[in-house]
Amino acid sequence: MLKAFNENQRLILSSISKNKEATATSFLKELSEMSAIPLSTLKLNTKILRELDLVTYGTPRNPKPIRLTQTGKLISDILAASNSDFKKWTRGKRLSKEVKINVLKQAISSQSSHLPSSLSANDLVASIFEVFSPNLRNSENSFILSKGHAAPALYATLAEKKVISKDELLSLGSYGSRLQSHPERRYLPEVLVSTGSLGQGLSIGVGIALGKKIKNKKGKVIVLLGDGELNEGQVWEAIMSGAHHGLDNLIAIVDRNFRQLNGSTEKIKRLEPLEEKWASFGWEVIVVNGQETGEVVSTLEYIKHNQTKPVVVIALTQRNGGIKSLREDLFHYVPTAEEYERAVMDINEIES
Repeated sequence: MLKAFNENQRLILSSISKNKEATATSFLKELSEMSAIPLSTLKLNTKILRELDLVTYGTPRNPKPIRLTQTGKLISDILAASNSDFKKWTRGKRLSKEVKINVLKQAISSQSSHLPSSLSANDLVASIFEVFSPNLRNSENSFILSKGHAAPALYATLAEKKVISKDELLSLGSYGSRLQSHPERRYLPEVLVSTGSLGQGLSIGVGIALGKKIKNKKGKVIVLLGDGELNEGQVWEAIMSGAHHGLDNLIAIVDRNFRQLNGSTEKIKRLEPLEEKWASFGWEVIVVNGQETGEVVSTLEYIKHNQTKPVVVIALTQRNGGIKSLREDLFHYVPTAEEYERAVMDINEIES
């Protein structure tokens, strides 16, 4: 329905909401001068909006201020919210693009890193920071990277948020660097919990979320897990606890790339049917394309404003981050300079 409104109609509706006493004639004339849109175009679109019972105004003989009807106010509010979501979606895609490029740079600079795991989590981390700004100054929200080996994705995101410099990214894993191969709180205050020992992040998240409830504190707790670490029994104890305590401030996100340390998750210890398992423990389950930033951002925005119980987002991802020139079946992989240039070209195509 919202797509049915053109840009001129959206402008008119949003501008009328700020109008006080101006008649349609004076209002449209002023709007035309401000927007450089022909007055005749604005008049035609205003007439259409009146026929849709979204606006009311008088006549030359009986002038009245131009106003939104009740339906018009509702549509105007929805359009405003939609525009805000679109801006976040656009920023999220831009952020994701830069993060991917800097994840690749870290791999080349360090000649190591868990590149595939970082790329599969890339869009998820970028989206989390776009929607919640967790662990940053004045934020009420908390983020735990339970799959700590995806640290390059976290560091690259923090660089885009101006927490660390892009030059510092090139020190990944080196002696004396704050940016170790797994995130450490002692070096970065924006790292809420030092992680790397898999299976512990969600338990910590449950504790933080429960503490917020007890202390009547606001804010969400977001935990990003790898699908391989779901082999750990501690994770399922945490899932049970989250549901038992009704933690409607806890969000788990599973990076579902179907691979773990030494092979396929389904061959090593079958996880499917994963949706049904989480749901049976009392969680709301949402499945998304984890490589589509817009879908992830929209989903997180929905959860942010509508959550009533613990939620898990199962994000279907690829170990190459959707970069078609990179293979998905490699593990500790470092691209060559030529492969890096080709990958950057692919990233620009994906995010354009």
